Amino acid sequence: MDRLVNGLLRAFKQEGMDGNIVIVDDNSPDGTADAVRTLKDFGKKAFLIVRPGKMGLGSAYVEGYKYSLQTLSPDCIIQMDADLSHPPELVTKLAKTIEEGFDVAIGSRYVEGGGTKSWSFTRRLVSKVANAMIRMLLGTGLHDNTSGYRAMKSEVVKAILEYEIRSRGYGYNAETIYLFAKLKLRVKEIPFIFENREKGQTKLSFVEIVKFFFATLRLWLFGLKHIALPVGPET
Repeated sequence: MDRLVNGLLRAFKQEGMDGNIVIVDDNSPDGTADAVRTLKDFGKKAFLIVRPGKMGLGSAYVEGYKYSLQTLSPDCIIQMDADLSHPPELVTKLAKTIEEGFDVAIGSRYVEGGGTKSWSFTRRLVSKVANAMIRMLLGTGLHDNTSGYRAMKSEVVKAILEYEIRSRGYGYNAETIYLFAKLKLRVKEIPFIFENREKGQTKLSFVEIVKFFFATLRLWLFGLKHIALPVGPET
C-alpha cells in the first residue's frame, strides 16, 4: 500500500497538484486497513474507509465518491484499483485531461498505446467480448468500456450520485459509461498498460461475469429505465 500511496503523492508533487487519496477497504483479511494506518501521510493526505465486509466494487466507488465530495471538496475525482494494476503515474495525465475541458478521462487498454500484461486467453476473450457487446448494444463509442481507471469532474460524480445505479459489482463501470453517453459528456480515452495485480487473485468471478452481461442486456432493452432516479433524498 505504501508503494501506491507514495507513488501517487510523488506524481501529484511533480506536477504541482494538491491531491488526496481515499482508500475503501471491505474489511479485507490482507491487512490493508492496518497498512494504511501506518502510513506517515495517514489522516493528512491519505484517508481510510473501512466497511464491514464485501459489498461490491460499485458500492465501494459510491462510498469513496461521497466521502471525497463531503470531506475534501475536489475539482475532480480519480478512481483506480489499489493493487498497482493501474499505474499511479498516470493519475496526473488523467487529471490534466479534465483540466483541458473533458468531463471524463478513461484509462484505456484498447486504444493505441494501451494494452494488458500476463492475461490468460480466457480473460482477454471475456474482456474483448464484453467491450464489443457494450459498443454494439449501448452505442457508447468508446474502446474500453469496462475500465475502472478514470477521472471525472466533481460535477459528473454528483450527477452519477443522482442515479440509482443497480449494479454493485463490475457492471457498475459499464452502467456509468452508458450514463456518460446518455448525458452527452465529453469523454477522452488515455492509453495505459494494465499490469496483473502483485498480490492475491482477481475478484472477477464467473458470477460477476454473468451479472455483468445481464446488466448490459437490461440497459439495451430498457435504457435509463434500468438506471432509476431515486424516489427521495439521500440519507
